Amino acid sequence: MQKLIIQRFRVKSEEWKNGYFFYSFICLDVLQNKCNIMKKTIQFLCAGTFLCSGLYAQTKQDSAKNLADSIKAVTITATRTEKDVMDVGRSVTVISGDRLKQPGANTVAELLSQQEGIFVVGTGQLPGSTQTLFLRGADDNHTTIMIDGTPITDPSAADGAIDISELSLADVDRIEIIRGSNSTLYGSSAIGGVINIITNNNYTPGLHGNFSETGGEFGKNTDLFEENAFLNYTLKNGIYVEGGYHRFDDKGISAAVDTIKNPLPYQQNVQNNFAKGDVFSKIGFKDSTWNIYLEYRNTNQINSIPEGAFEPANNYKGQLIRGYYNGLVRYNISPHLHIQYMGSSSLMQRHYTQDTTVTDAYNDRLYQSQSYTSKARTNDIQLSYDYKTSQFIIGGGSTYQTMDANTDFWYTGSPSTVSSLDTVNPSQTIYDVFAQADLNGASLAPRLKALSLLLGARLSSISGFGNNVSYEINPSYKVSPSSLLYFSYSTGFNAPSLYQLYAPDDIPGDPISLGNNTLTSETSNSVEFGIKHRVSNFYFTLSYFSTIVNNAIEYAYLWNKNKPVDSLTYSDFMGDTYLNVGQETTQGIEMSVSTQLDKTLSVSANVSILSSSLSFSNSSVDTAHTHGNYVQIFNGGNFLTSSSGNIKYTDLLRRPGTMANINLTYTPVPKLSFSAMVRYVGQRTDAQYIGTSGPYGADMATTLSDYTLLDASASYAITKHFLVTVKGANLFNTTYYEILGYNTLGRSFYLNIRYSF
Repeated sequence: MQKLIIQRFRVKSEEWKNGYFFYSFICLDVLQNKCNIMKKTIQFLCAGTFLCSGLYAQTKQDSAKNLADSIKAVTITATRTEKDVMDVGRSVTVISGDRLKQPGANTVAELLSQQEGIFVVGTGQLPGSTQTLFLRGADDNHTTIMIDGTPITDPSAADGAIDISELSLADVDRIEIIRGSNSTLYGSSAIGGVINIITNNNYTPGLHGNFSETGGEFGKNTDLFEENAFLNYTLKNGIYVEGGYHRFDDKGISAAVDTIKNPLPYQQNVQNNFAKGDVFSKIGFKDSTWNIYLEYRNTNQINSIPEGAFEPANNYKGQLIRGYYNGLVRYNISPHLHIQYMGSSSLMQRHYTQDTTVTDAYNDRLYQSQSYTSKARTNDIQLSYDYKTSQFIIGGGSTYQTMDANTDFWYTGSPSTVSSLDTVNPSQTIYDVFAQADLNGASLAPRLKALSLLLGARLSSISGFGNNVSYEINPSYKVSPSSLLYFSYSTGFNAPSLYQLYAPDDIPGDPISLGNNTLTSETSNSVEFGIKHRVSNFYFTLSYFSTIVNNAIEYAYLWNKNKPVDSLTYSDFMGDTYLNVGQETTQGIEMSVSTQLDKTLSVSANVSILSSSLSFSNSSVDTAHTHGNYVQIFNGGNFLTSSSGNIKYTDLLRRPGTMANINLTYTPVPKLSFSAMVRYVGQRTDAQYIGTSGPYGADMATTLSDYTLLDASASYAITKHFLVTVKGANLFNTTYYEILGYNTLGRSFYLNIRYSF
């Protein structure tokens, strides 16, 4: 039985994450009054802010076009209409196309990690590692990721969230980040925010294209190669067709490392290899009246999964294949009235196999195979009307998801276990109607133009869960033409994932199912207020936020109710499941500044301070589902009993309390530029499972140290179309960990050659 429980931990916890057979523990360490490095960082950024504000007046109007374009960006994601970021009463970041072409980030995760409030676990690990995004400390499935305005998810993953490593920067025009709850406009999962990856569709007539090749190494006997190719041809009448290819492969070191004091004896040493190919195409038509396109993306990635901190993974391989369609039809009925339809369809397959060729410390052998298939479809239609300086939107849509999972598990001394969801056919449909009024005072009287008020509401009908109403109240006031004060109160929701509802068991005899079809939606209340200031090439933002998530869904172990907790043994294990038992609270402060110091030097910096807690109460446990057995919350390992009262954690897994980024760019001559980026990540807590501790093994935790990384790069434009970039990452060869038991990249070097026309 002990072997089964250990294996249960290995298999189930990893299924919970993303099918990589390793559970992603979600947590944070609050440091704001404890960490001297953090205090110095804030002092430095504050000093830099005042210094920059004193220098901006000296900045010439014609300098730093790229920085100016970024500062004066327009967003369409924040309000579903084109709007200057200075007129949006929310925390918004637009990463422009020019910024995407600059050195400093090889992946989507790297680029997002440089923005305030975002921590992507897996960014610094080996290529192909699972990348989990936390925005403002929210759970990874509380942020909506979109491509061209349509959400992209993984319905077969434990929490439904996409693995960020699946995405690439190929064909990306810009990325828009909207922080805070946006369920009013984007429905389920938008509690933490929305990230919209927008592809190119705005070319002048003619032939356009680019090709880039990247080569690099990140340790002895390692290498990686990446290619991007893209072509677009646009006719004078507005018809265009484009397509491209992205390929990545590497030969790496082992992704796992011994970071526990007493490593389990069966840890193996397996080299990590990863290969990925993306094909994408788009055909469309665009003029002053119509905007129509259909695009297709296919992703195929294969990796050998190395050993973890807690289990052997000898001869363990995984493959992911996704076909993704999305399209848009927009018609401008008049200069003020517009109607549009957006839709997407996704088919995804994940398959993992492991057959240990050697036995472990118990002289046992393991074979397991898991296959996941998921489908998702979205439809969204909206009508928008511009009245003077105000905009009105009404719309509706639907989201449909379905999944299937098949597992085959065999362990020496145990019967073969085969499970499938064929007979369950798990699926979920959400229907929505929404409305938004973005009111500006100038629509009533010119003297009221400084005052704006955004009101929005959404009614969602979730199959099997009834209705949910989300709403938003967002007033803002322009203190001056260059300064905006804003406040926002919004509610949101997140429907349970299909896996959480219908997950199959893989150990025979469990009296309680892993999936729990009595789960209810998580709901949230969010408050945010802040200030934005922009003059010439100087931009400053400061915001405070607070979010409370009720009915938080947690993974839990169940134990025999007929014995005292302190006398439980492995034989008293009654299964594992998902429960609505928690209330999650996050709050924090974010600050960013961007400026051009002179014609040759620009600087941008940001800092995020996060405080978070998770509380549980035995009174919230669904005893009908647990059969009255003891509940042990995986996140922290504590037991919920009648005598335990309320339990509160302030060190949630894998979410740092402090983060800061500083980026400097020096351009001595137009063809040559140098950049340096410093990134600081504060302490985090991670789970450490100790098998010798019996049922209390999950109640172990360790603190991961804070770290500071330095990257630098240089770019030279040989010709107008030919650019060469050299980059060094983690130049101080800092040893750090994002996940207990997994390696991160040391000092690395990359060469990129880009040709565009």
